Amino acid sequence: MSTGLTFGSISALFGLTNHIIDQQQYTILVTAVIGSAVVPTLIAQKWFMPTYRPLETVEAAPRAVPEALEPASVRIQ
Repeated sequence: MSTGLTFGSISALFGLTNHIIDQQQYTILVTAVIGSAVVPTLIAQKWFMPTYRPLETVEAAPRAVPEALEPASVRIQ
């Protein structure tokens, strides 16, 4: 999305500074470029947002800690 915004705005500015397009066309182009990034984002947030459901609380048996993870006993002499 940012690549399209960057390329679209730079190419519209290039056209404006080299008198290929006028100010009104530049405004329309930049509006269309920004709209092409904002509108799909708004649509995705409205209709495609993931739903949040809390996990069910399940009482599980305590897990045994593998020997490799248990702290080593230290003997001080």
